[in-house]
Amino acid sequence: MKNSKPFLGYGLLTGIAITIYALSYVGLKLKCESLIKDKVIAMQNYSSVQNEKLNLTVQFQFLNSEERIVEIAQNELGMIKCPAPVLTLSVSREQIERIQQEINSKYE
Repeated sequence: MKNSKPFLGYGLLTGIAITIYALSYVGLKLKCESLIKDKVIAMQNYSSVQNEKLNLTVQFQFLNSEERIVEIAQNELGMIKCPAPVLTLSVSREQIERIQQEINSKYE
């Protein structure tokens, strides 16, 4: 009977160690699965926000397009595009400098 007590103690300690190991393994596995689920949800949220950002960028570009603005200005506000200028003047730089020198010489 004396020999059975240490065997019973070792068996009991071994059973407790196996139980603690199994419980910690299950706990860690559940924690990992929970973190993986949170990661997947975060990735989906990120993807959703990226798609929303892209949609807003497209909508912004559409609203800022010149064709749309000109059409609204003409149809709803009654504005007209100004025609091309009838007269354009061109003066060379040399002429400007020559005239400036003449003016400076008169006032010196």
